[in-house]
Amino acid sequence: MKKLILTSCVLFGLMFTFNSNSYAQESSDILVGGGLIYGTEVEAIGIQAGGKYAFTPEISGAADFAIYFPENFDWWELNANVHYDFLAEEGMKVYGLGGLNYATMSFSVDFGEFGSASGSSSEVGLNLGGGAEFDVDFANVYTELKYVLGNADQLALSAGLRFNI
Repeated sequence: MKKLILTSCVLFGLMFTFNSNSYAQESSDILVGGGLIYGTEVEAIGIQAGGKYAFTPEISGAADFAIYFPENFDWWELNANVHYDFLAEEGMKVYGLGGLNYATMSFSVDFGEFGSASGSSSEVGLNLGGGAEFDVDFANVYTELKYVLGNADQLALSAGLRFNI
């Protein structure tokens, strides 16, 4: 499974590097940013950072890293999604998304004189959802709702800012 994820990431990166005739390079439609995220399975708020690259006027690729802050364990995830714009009007886009999710959970407990215990788990899932993006003077405000299908099923709601570079 790790080889599949690594191969997918390498291919995704090569598409960005060698796609010299792409829409994004013609219009400089590369966005980076971050925001807040809430997950229903982890039941915690986290922070998210990522980027978005437009292949065509309707299709974009997006990747992000999110780390949640629950009290008793650590949870972080990587996401690689494809966005399809269903509605694109001046100053607003509404899109559907689908992609891959890789989540890692770990914990550590110290029992004092009796020792300690720790464990971790990694899960791969599918992202399905949608979002909206609104142009403001200095950035784009986005909000997304996605469901992760897999062993770490969760509904995630995120919102933040993306800046054009």
